[in-house]
Amino acid sequence: MTVDQLSWDDIRLLLAASRAGSLSALARELGVDPTTVGRRTKALERSVRLSLFQRGHGALGLTDEGRHLLRHARQMEEAARAFRMSARNLHDAPEGLIRISAPPTLARFVLAPGVAALHRQAPGITVEIETEPANVRLETWEADIAVRLGPPTEVTDTLLIRKVGQVDYAVFEPEGAPVPPGWAAYAKRFSHVPEAAFIEEALDGAEPVMRANDPMSMAQAVAAGVARTVLPVMLGTAVPGLRQAGSPVLQREVWLLRNPDTGEASAVRTAHEWIVALFEGPYRWAGPS
Repeated sequence: MTVDQLSWDDIRLLLAASRAGSLSALARELGVDPTTVGRRTKALERSVRLSLFQRGHGALGLTDEGRHLLRHARQMEEAARAFRMSARNLHDAPEGLIRISAPPTLARFVLAPGVAALHRQAPGITVEIETEPANVRLETWEADIAVRLGPPTEVTDTLLIRKVGQVDYAVFEPEGAPVPPGWAAYAKRFSHVPEAAFIEEALDGAEPVMRANDPMSMAQAVAAGVARTVLPVMLGTAVPGLRQAGSPVLQREVWLLRNPDTGEASAVRTAHEWIVALFEGPYRWAGPS
């Protein structure tokens, strides 16, 4: 066999060897005996006329030449994965469980009221909404779709992202009562987000009346007359006992992120377009910019 006759199975041997670390582990991964593994690795080296593997006392590593070719093998592995995924998607039906991570306010006031529209369009889809006070970490990808306030900072070539709208934030006070001097502030670990930073600047070093990581809890405290706070307008206008103090003081962009491994599946695409429509349609609170 020559290098021009190599098959994908031959190249996968290099990938498997890079992960195994030993001849016995590679044999177990391939489901063959160590003698067969030794024969196949030597045959691959003869085909490319290069020394690819470092062998010693049962250990198995890659030479410099092997590591150089490994980069190309990984690209081929990714292309093969994308090929299989695309082939499945061509026959995929919009059904199954779709996991969506979203901030609590958007989950309550945009996604949940809009589930009926998705069910009419794709009754085979079940939505699981996980509320996350902070933006979900992309490296774990525990969701199929992540709804984020603000653009992603960890952009990669495979990340599927789209800006879909914006949310207005305003100061809210107790309705029908004197304006209290204190503030309800966000938990300190959220001090970097715009609404929390606005309150911290207003506090100017003073302590707030309360801190919370849940905007609804802060809204209820304000309605009880204890403080002022900054809330999404969609939340503040929905809670009894609050009044908006003037025009919005800031806006935050809404972005959708899709898992690169599942983002092109029919069900995920359907759910993604449903969320886009929510920000453009009857549940729209601020239009895309």
